[in-house]
Amino acid sequence: MDMETLQNINLLLIWQILVIFEIILFLSYTIIMYAYSKKKGYLSQNNYFPTITLIIPSYNEEKVIKEKIENTSRLTYPGDKLKIIILDDHSTDNSKSICTEATKQYSLNIRIIENQGGKGKARALNWIFPSLDSDITVISDADALLKEDSLLQITKNFAESDVGGATGKIVIISDKARLSRSQEESYRFFFDIWRSGESSIHSVSVCNGPLMSFRTDLLKKTKIDPDAYADDSDLLFKFIRSGYRVVYDPHAVVFERVPLSLKGRTVQKMKRINGLRKVYMSNLNLLGKGNFGKIIYPYALLIHIVSPPIVLILVLIYPFIILHNQWYLAFLILLVLPKIGETLISFIITQLLINFSFMIPTAGSWEAVEDARYNINQQR
Repeated sequence: MDMETLQNINLLLIWQILVIFEIILFLSYTIIMYAYSKKKGYLSQNNYFPTITLIIPSYNEEKVIKEKIENTSRLTYPGDKLKIIILDDHSTDNSKSICTEATKQYSLNIRIIENQGGKGKARALNWIFPSLDSDITVISDADALLKEDSLLQITKNFAESDVGGATGKIVIISDKARLSRSQEESYRFFFDIWRSGESSIHSVSVCNGPLMSFRTDLLKKTKIDPDAYADDSDLLFKFIRSGYRVVYDPHAVVFERVPLSLKGRTVQKMKRINGLRKVYMSNLNLLGKGNFGKIIYPYALLIHIVSPPIVLILVLIYPFIILHNQWYLAFLILLVLPKIGETLISFIITQLLINFSFMIPTAGSWEAVEDARYNINQQR
């Protein structure tokens, strides 16, 4: 057997081992979380109506802020229990004037407050937190639309004393023909299973920024890392460190826009991934502590830190594999199968992007993806 043949065999063996690792990693994680998600029962309606402050962080949101205020006016939550704050970070467009006009049209307990805590979303939130006096604080992005009963649903979770925070389910809205939507929906199917299972075990490993809620008394003692783009997950880990759970509620729905272009979606993914990885790497001392540190966090690190370079290696090696073993071309059939293909493509793209997410600057700013700011009614 010559040296070239040995090298080909070794390369194929490495590729096979890495493929098996990826399959075991994601299959075991999905099975475990699916099993635990079935243990979590539906939270029945109760008479628990805590006071809520809904914060809508805003910076140059003239394209969507009126729609957000209209959406907020339709929320089915007792009016005397709900305060709304539009937290503006010195917008340079027409956001503030649009807000002022829109708020006159609706009977809402709403205030427009200009951030005095330093530039950036994290600094703005840190500045406003100490002044809050409600039982629960809900934070929702200006370009996200809440389902009418989302506040009623998400507050149910706080009836449990060990729950410090809760996050909702993202439903994607955009032109159905767009590839970015179909790929995101494929990913979200598994996201819901993973987050529901994590909630049953302890806490989620990812918090959904478009709809997240926290106990205000705990929030007032917490400061987001001012340079964290993933302010939602930074808050999540700080609450876990304080001994509280942050859970996922699939019945508390928020609608999120998908960027219209593939470039916009790619940039958005890379920004979120970059922030999330920074949070994960800064909390390594949680490993092995409680169910979160023993089960959930290790899987999160493997998926977001270990798996991406492995997928990159698999993609780079694959052409050499099929060059000498052409029947491995059969794996490409998976990419065209209904549902399976979309999910696999979404997974591969996401894992590849993680490797290069460091190229996108995110620290300390709002970092809006401009083509995600559009009127929903015009896209349906």
